[in-house]
Amino acid sequence: MKPMMAAFFSKKSITAFIFIFGCGISVMAQSQVPSSAMQHKKDSTIYTIYLSFDDGPLEGSEDINDAVQKEDIKVNVFVVGMHAFASARMQRFYKLYEADPHIEIGNHSYTHAHDHYNLYYAKPDSVLRDFEKNQLELGIKNKLARLPGRNMWRLKDLVINDNITGRQAADTLYKSGYRVFGWDLEWQHSGETGIPLQSVNEMVEIIERKLREGKTIRKNQLVLLAHDEMFRNGWEESELKQLILKLKSFGNYRFEHLSNYPD
Repeated sequence: MKPMMAAFFSKKSITAFIFIFGCGISVMAQSQVPSSAMQHKKDSTIYTIYLSFDDGPLEGSEDINDAVQKEDIKVNVFVVGMHAFASARMQRFYKLYEADPHIEIGNHSYTHAHDHYNLYYAKPDSVLRDFEKNQLELGIKNKLARLPGRNMWRLKDLVINDNITGRQAADTLYKSGYRVFGWDLEWQHSGETGIPLQSVNEMVEIIERKLREGKTIRKNQLVLLAHDEMFRNGWEESELKQLILKLKSFGNYRFEHLSNYPD
C-alpha cells in the first residue's frame, strides 16, 4: 500500500469500513430468508388446524396413529364400518384409534354409499340408518359426521351444500343430533396409488394463504381433509410428518379436535 493510501485509511476509517461492510452482509443474508418464514416471524395470529382423515381404517391408519402420538397433536378420523370389519387387521387398526386420546373418531357411514352417491342420497332416511348402524356397531361416542363424497356442512348457524343430492340427508342427520362437517381444503391423492398429488410445500403455501386471506369457513380455522391410504409407507418418510413439522415450526399453528370447532 502506498503511504498516501495508508494515511487515508486511519484506524477509525478501517473500523467504520468493516462495520458498514458487515451490515451489508447482514442485509444480504436477511434478504435470502424465504418470504414465508419472514411472514411467520411477523404473524402473531393463532391459526387452528383441524386435520382429518377419511375412509379408514385402511392401510395407512397404523402410520397415522403412530404420527399423532409422536408429534402429540390432535386429529379426527371419519371411519367406515365396512372397512373396520373387513379383516382382523383392520379391526386392530380401529382399536388403535379407539385407544388413542389424540384421535377423535367421527362417523363416515357404514357403507360409504358403495360409491354410488346419487342413488344413496335419493333416500335420506336410509342414509340416517346407515350412519346409525355405523355409530352403534363401532361404538362411536361423538356425533360428528361427514357425508361420503360430499362437502356439506350442518352446524348451529351454518348450512353449506356442494351438490343437490345429499342436502336432505345432511338435514336429516343434523336433526338427529349430528354435527355435519365438510372441509376447507383437501390434500388430494391418486386413487390408484394413494400418493399425494400436492407437495408438502405446496400444501403449506395454500394453507398459509387461505388463512391469511380469510378464505376459510371460520376465520383463523382450517379443516384439512386427507385420507388414510395416503400415508402407508411409514411415518418417518411420510409427507404427513413433513407437513406437521413445517406447520409446528411456525409457532402460531395449533391442532385441535373438531368437537371444539366453533359452532
